[in-house]
Amino acid sequence: ITKIRRHIHSHPEVGPIQAETVKYVKEQFAGFSDISIIEGNPKAGVVIDILCENQGPTIAFRADMDALDVMESTSKNHFPNSNNFCSKYDNKMHACGHDVHTAILIGFGKVIYEYRKNLKGKIRLLFQPGEEGYGGAKQMVDAGYLDDVQNVFALHIWPNLEVGQIAFRKGPFFASIDHFSVEISGIGGHAAAPERASDQILAMSRIINDLQSIVSRNISGLEQAVLSVCHVSAGSSGTLNVIPQSAKFSGSIRTFNPTTQDKIEEEFKRVCFHSAKSVNSDCMVDIKYERIYPQTINDEYLSSKMGDIFSKFIDKDNIFTEYTPTLGAEDFSFMIEKVPGVLFLIGGTTPGNISENTVFLHNPSFDVDERAMLFGVQSFKSLAVELLS
Repeated sequence: ITKIRRHIHSHPEVGPIQAETVKYVKEQFAGFSDISIIEGNPKAGVVIDILCENQGPTIAFRADMDALDVMESTSKNHFPNSNNFCSKYDNKMHACGHDVHTAILIGFGKVIYEYRKNLKGKIRLLFQPGEEGYGGAKQMVDAGYLDDVQNVFALHIWPNLEVGQIAFRKGPFFASIDHFSVEISGIGGHAAAPERASDQILAMSRIINDLQSIVSRNISGLEQAVLSVCHVSAGSSGTLNVIPQSAKFSGSIRTFNPTTQDKIEEEFKRVCFHSAKSVNSDCMVDIKYERIYPQTINDEYLSSKMGDIFSKFIDKDNIFTEYTPTLGAEDFSFMIEKVPGVLFLIGGTTPGNISENTVFLHNPSFDVDERAMLFGVQSFKSLAVELLS
């Protein structure tokens, strides 16, 4: 499994399609009998079905395969560098652990394949592309890959948990996410005569500042929500005497409550228009606001059983069944809107090493203790054996 993970880590693919990773996944199951490989739309990845001895339900397990537009750390202390498996491509990196997820699912597939004659039904391995903003899970749902599935499970490596720990909760676990992109346009001009321009940079700055009052002053303190502006652009560093004709910014909004989600969208649009006009009536605002992923809601019945299932190989003190929800978002939400399922977290940090300086997801220095993969494989196997025996 370590070899598989390191190969995938060093060959990251970003975007909605991971063609080379899919090819590599299929190679791992070459020559296996009693399996079927299902492919179609490349944005829907690849499915591998493992047929068990007797008739029964289909249980699915999902791994996301895509990487991020991140330049991996070049530090000698970064484990992939010191062990010669860092990313081979500039500005592409597995900084969210999807290489680990994919290796776990491959490893689980090989383990459960040897155990298949003791089970009934079918095990479906969902190798999903495009989780990082491209909705690959929805593509798999739309392709019909969950139509005959009884339950679906996924895991995520988690830096704030130690290797050997597992965490989840029933009900809402990951937040919904909305994306926004705003352009302010108006009258450009000379920096020496701002009174003859409408100053789109000032308008953008005022909007961004005022947007922060939405969560703090319009949403109950008992509700979880976060609004983050993550990109701004205006003008050119080579023209320091020009007030640009347009300015743009974009970001994301995360919530758990659909009512709160609606309220923030309404307030977002109001603030953008009114704040821009408070700078200059000639400032025009164009807003693109898109709801990307719904909240991830774990099935209550399955969640209630998982603690006992996992306790067969993990001490109960290391199983957290009421773990704090995260404002991170996951397109696995589309799968568990279709069929009952659970997303759970497995620890990725060496025991005793968690601190306020622990490197989190999407960081150029992110890495995992590779022993975590053994717990990932065993957790999937335990669920399969419990549900298909």
